[in-house]
Amino acid sequence: MEDNTTAQEVYDSFESIFSDKKEIADALEFQWLKMSIARYNTEIAVETTDKLVFDELYLEFNKKLDDYVILTLGQMIRELYQEREYSRVNKIVSIVGKDLSVNSGMSLSKNSKEELDYHKNKTDSMIDNQKPTALL
Repeated sequence: MEDNTTAQEVYDSFESIFSDKKEIADALEFQWLKMSIARYNTEIAVETTDKLVFDELYLEFNKKLDDYVILTLGQMIRELYQEREYSRVNKIVSIVGKDLSVNSGMSLSKNSKEELDYHKNKTDSMIDNQKPTALL
């Protein structure tokens, strides 16, 4: 009998995408997981039987998820993380002080936006690969 997939397995997928480790609050990761499950259920799971069911008390799904589903949820969380990072960078860029030049700040913002676009495209591609029409 297979064990049900846990929230930690999805978090591990998300965290494996990073080259650097930033400490992220557990509550924030949990919120991103819930948002990703909702997105998955809206954009991919057409039939009620395909919907992901997550037990918030036990922090696990009601079944063992396919590895690609876990990767997709992790990528969705990564996109949400990058949206937050892009917002943070833009706030930094708007601060002009003696220690921060406008040019380096603009470069940081541009790089952050490019990374956000990359993760959005990757997530969209993963979603498209799982839609019923892609499977026919």
